[in-house]
Amino acid sequence: MRASSRAARILSAAALLAAIGGCELVDSHQPPPRPLPPAPTTPALPQSRIRWISTHEALAELRANDDVFLLCVADKEQYDRAHIPGSVLIPVRGLHYCIDNNTAYPEINYGRMPRKDQPIIVYCWWKSCKCPKIPTYSQLARKIMIDKGYRDVAFVNGGMPGWLDDGLPAEGPLLHLWPVERWK
Repeated sequence: MRASSRAARILSAAALLAAIGGCELVDSHQPPPRPLPPAPTTPALPQSRIRWISTHEALAELRANDDVFLLCVADKEQYDRAHIPGSVLIPVRGLHYCIDNNTAYPEINYGRMPRKDQPIIVYCWWKSCKCPKIPTYSQLARKIMIDKGYRDVAFVNGGMPGWLDDGLPAEGPLLHLWPVERWK
């Protein structure tokens, strides 16, 4: 009797634990419960195309696609030296504020702003970073643009100095001084 009483207590305790834990005792003669429907899926975000390209790749993209937005993130003084024709100037110091509502330099930009679904090419005046701990303007712009949700952004390796070294089209009053001026 003791053994059956002990077994009954164990069975009762197991049933009590199952009831407290939200489990149900399953009758082996009932069909298994139907599976839950699949959870609704959310559309995947477009893949980010944040990349570095050469000056010649940038020129090829500009020639192949009229929708490419060309953005210079250099200072105004650097932009005035020389710039890529058709580029919009938003210095990196104001990029966070002006990228979505461009009021910077209306005589240059005419209020042009990039769309988040538009391919963008970014360049600055740094040829290369001289100190690995100090980022270039393009590297700073990269972080800002990713944070702001831009997904198709290319940065020009070598910046404007590389563009000029490669003899690519440029505008500016100091182009004739380029080989000498770049070392000052």
